[in-house]
Amino acid sequence: MDAAGGRSTAFGVYVKRALWLFSGFGGRLVLPALAVALAIAALWWILLDRLHREERLLDQTAHEKTAVVARLVEEHAVSTFRRVDDLLLDLIANTERNRAMRLDSRRAFEEGLVVGVRVYDASGLLTMGGGRATFQGSIADRDEFRIARDSAPRGLVIGIPYASSETHDLIIPVSRRLENTDGTFAGIAVADIPVESFVRYYRVLGLPPDGAAALLRSDGIIIARNAGMNAASNRDSANGELWQAIKQHPVGHMRLISPIDGVERITAFRSAPDYPVIAVVGESVETVFGPWRDNARLYIGWAVATTVVILLFVIAFIVELQWRRHTDRALRVRNRALAWSNDGIMIADATQPGMPIVYVNPALEQLLGAPISALMGSGALTALERATNDRAALQPLRDAIVVGRDARVELTRPGLVADGADPQGPRCLELSASPVRDHDNRLVSLIATVRDISEHKRAQAALTEARREADVANVAKSKFLAAASHDLRQPVQSLMLLMEVLSTRVSDGMTRNVLGTMDRALGALKMLLDGLLDVSRLEAGAVIPEVEVFPLQEVMDRVAANSRSVAVQKGLILHIVPCSAHVRSDPMLLGRILQNLVENALRYTDRGRILIGCRRRGRMLRIEVWDTGIGIPADQQEDIFQEFVQVGNPSRNRDRGLGLGLAVVRRLSAMLDHQVTVRSAPGEGSVFTVELPIADAPAAKTMPAPLAPLPGFATTVLVIEDDGIVREGMRAMLEEWGYVVLAAESCSEALDLANRGPVPNLIVADYRLRDGRTGTEAIREVRLALGRILPGILVTGDTAPARAQEAEAGNFRVMHKPVIAADLRRAVAEALEPILRERQTVA
Repeated sequence: MDAAGGRSTAFGVYVKRALWLFSGFGGRLVLPALAVALAIAALWWILLDRLHREERLLDQTAHEKTAVVARLVEEHAVSTFRRVDDLLLDLIANTERNRAMRLDSRRAFEEGLVVGVRVYDASGLLTMGGGRATFQGSIADRDEFRIARDSAPRGLVIGIPYASSETHDLIIPVSRRLENTDGTFAGIAVADIPVESFVRYYRVLGLPPDGAAALLRSDGIIIARNAGMNAASNRDSANGELWQAIKQHPVGHMRLISPIDGVERITAFRSAPDYPVIAVVGESVETVFGPWRDNARLYIGWAVATTVVILLFVIAFIVELQWRRHTDRALRVRNRALAWSNDGIMIADATQPGMPIVYVNPALEQLLGAPISALMGSGALTALERATNDRAALQPLRDAIVVGRDARVELTRPGLVADGADPQGPRCLELSASPVRDHDNRLVSLIATVRDISEHKRAQAALTEARREADVANVAKSKFLAAASHDLRQPVQSLMLLMEVLSTRVSDGMTRNVLGTMDRALGALKMLLDGLLDVSRLEAGAVIPEVEVFPLQEVMDRVAANSRSVAVQKGLILHIVPCSAHVRSDPMLLGRILQNLVENALRYTDRGRILIGCRRRGRMLRIEVWDTGIGIPADQQEDIFQEFVQVGNPSRNRDRGLGLGLAVVRRLSAMLDHQVTVRSAPGEGSVFTVELPIADAPAAKTMPAPLAPLPGFATTVLVIEDDGIVREGMRAMLEEWGYVVLAAESCSEALDLANRGPVPNLIVADYRLRDGRTGTEAIREVRLALGRILPGILVTGDTAPARAQEAEAGNFRVMHKPVIAADLRRAVAEALEPILRERQTVA
């Protein structure tokens, strides 16, 4: 029933359209439209028929011409090979009778048709030669010799053209088989025909410049053609499509593209009945049809222009009639739409004093709280002031009317008190006004719409409040995590130090396995804390960039030093391409971006190499980090910069991080206005790029005076840590490594231990100490007390860039808690290495 009803409805629509065509306005257009359509159809039919007949005539003419020329080429080839065959037969007959034959008197030699003859024995060695020497050595591997020896042909054998050793001209070897009295193979007699003798004939055939004439062997190899024949092309073969056609029909035509010069030609071919050769002649399709195509384009262009002009006249006529027919209907529809619109609409006459209102719809009456009778005829601005009681709010509208531009203002209409108060209280109205000008740029009218946006304002206020509360909560969370950095890292640091001490004292295998598992769990917890606290500090706005000009190589060297040990452990090559450029950025934050990118490459690269280099792009510098890792699919290259998103780690293996490093990269790069991009493909590695501005190198700074030389070497480490558990863990771990440890819980105690001796060679200090003191201050005061610059390591849970800046200014190293024991041991050894070298030099 539904399908039948649908077909009935569609049929009804078609019937209505047909009735419209033959009634009223539509009926008046049917006959003119049919007349125009028939005229255009007749024009195109005549034009296309004429073009088609001309094309057929040109094609037929080209077929006939190429067929005649192909016959001439065939006849010339047959005549040539017949005369050469006669010469070879005479030569064979004289050879069999052991008689000498005078060759120079033969007509073939006199005319230059044959330039030399040769006779070879059954092993391919030359036994007799005459004329010009064209081929040297044995011909046992030549095509004509193998054919005569293996297949025992009874007729003429045409070999593959070769280049003469003397003149480098192309020569066609034509041979016949020599036989002993018992019919066995005795050798061959060869006559050398220059290709030029065929080419000269082809040049006088009257072919156009891009026409082609060629002679093929029966196996499709070209032995002569009118142009382009050289030693490098003597093994050219016929087009596969042409060769299939020749095998099916010895005489015929076809259109094909030449594999030699890429020109499409109408080609005629003929196979010689007596000799294994095929004549091929082609005339370029462009030569045959080029002028005709130009004329056809001209004719078609003329027909298209004529058709367009006719259609434009017809369309203009119909549009004019339609416009007149629908003008009244559109006016009625517009008035109805304005009357039923929920927005208030007002039209005022700007040519009259006071700009009186000439039209209002019912919605405006309700929005302004005034009847239509009171609004009509009154001034537009006066009516709006009366409804809103706010003259100042309408001042932007007055200014816009003066300069003739659109205006948008928000008005507040107080609640009504006459006939009962407005149940919704005051209303917020949005007024949009557009002045209308005539061709002389004179203001003629003002069109204004009034909309009630009270609900929108209330919803917008509620949304703003909700967003503010969410932002406050998010910032509070981030500030809490950022502020709690030190307290969260301290217990983890204590556990890691005690784990290191315990691991050196335990020899039981099962216990060491348990300690290894605990160590991996602590490493994962450290990784999570580093990522979470970095993200929280960025969200809380605790990181403030300090942009300056500095050499990029210093940052790259620092990143390489921090990452090279991990690369060595994984068996990877970490290569840093030197860069002499100076850049404008925050060196600490830029270093963190590059460090995270390199760490990400190390996690996801199991073999190969990691490369860090720079490319200049005008006044910008692109730092690129290349790896040979697992790669990133194209649809996930944006997701990897989100928190906790990882590619290729479905089991959440913590050895590959937690998915926070690249999130920190994206936030830091946005803060520094450095564009970060990625190019990658699965299985082919990744390239992360950081783009930042290049700067001119600053003026050289005066270096401070050198410090006093260091005293004698001693492996004493001064530890300054206010947390007792961490301090004892640090003492036990350093003593386990063979160092003498002085442990202090405050700056004053550290100064006392340093003065009493033994003199420390290294200071390891926590950042936050008691009484508001810092590890930076403690390192500086111990150095001042001892009168020399001791190497220092600042261990802190604070990841603010200021800590790194303090370390750079104070010439000591910063390590962020929780510190892995192996990293701390490596840092201590590197800090003491210059002292060890100095001691060895003195010794």
